[in-house]
Amino acid sequence: MKKHHEAPTGLAPFPYTLKVSPRAKSARLKMTPHGGLVVVVPPGFDKTKISSLLLHHEEWIKKVTAKFDAHRQTPPPLSDNGLPATIVFPDFMESWSVAYMQTRIGEVEMVERQGNCLLVSGDVANTALSCRLLCSWLKHRAQVHLLPALEKLAAAHDFRYDSAGIRLQHSRWGSCSSRRSIILNSKLLFLPEHLIRYIMLHELCHTVHMNHSRAFWSLVHEHDPLCHSSNLEMKSAWKYVPEWASAQL
Repeated sequence: MKKHHEAPTGLAPFPYTLKVSPRAKSARLKMTPHGGLVVVVPPGFDKTKISSLLLHHEEWIKKVTAKFDAHRQTPPPLSDNGLPATIVFPDFMESWSVAYMQTRIGEVEMVERQGNCLLVSGDVANTALSCRLLCSWLKHRAQVHLLPALEKLAAAHDFRYDSAGIRLQHSRWGSCSSRRSIILNSKLLFLPEHLIRYIMLHELCHTVHMNHSRAFWSLVHEHDPLCHSSNLEMKSAWKYVPEWASAQL
């Protein structure tokens, strides 16, 4: 899939990102909280038609943009390179300060110092490289915190699963395979406790019901009576996740 950014012009009513996908049969629009408006088109699509496509869906674009803006939280402080100066995992009462030091070109490295301080050194002017390193560190912290929490929750509610892992994913907060292998999104670290717990119990219930049947939801409700409100709240849970944690997806 090819991807490039289009700048707003007199012909384009909204800024957007263009994705050319061999799997696309027609042009379609999608909105993401951090990525904004995305136009997905098949190969060979006449790009002069994009402006009229955006105008046709102008009301929908404005409505979704307003919805995202209403939920958007004040971003944490950033360093001069646009990357985080502080990283906080509220449910685990953990906060890290992040310092950046330009020392060389082409690579970056990270050192954890006493007092929960991270030092990122190397080509820190390369934000994509630095962000990739931060996301790798985020996955490690998720393994430290989320996997033991899942194990503890499963034992407390008498669930059994065969394996568990961590991934940095775009939209799926968790998954459970038919082999009872559970995957958790490392971005769960930024969510409140009740939402982390809901996602974990949701996936643990999939070890019993590999579907979203009435029996499945009944089991989820049995273990989490607030599951329905939490499920609705998850639709805007992206607001807890800093933009840099989604930049590499």
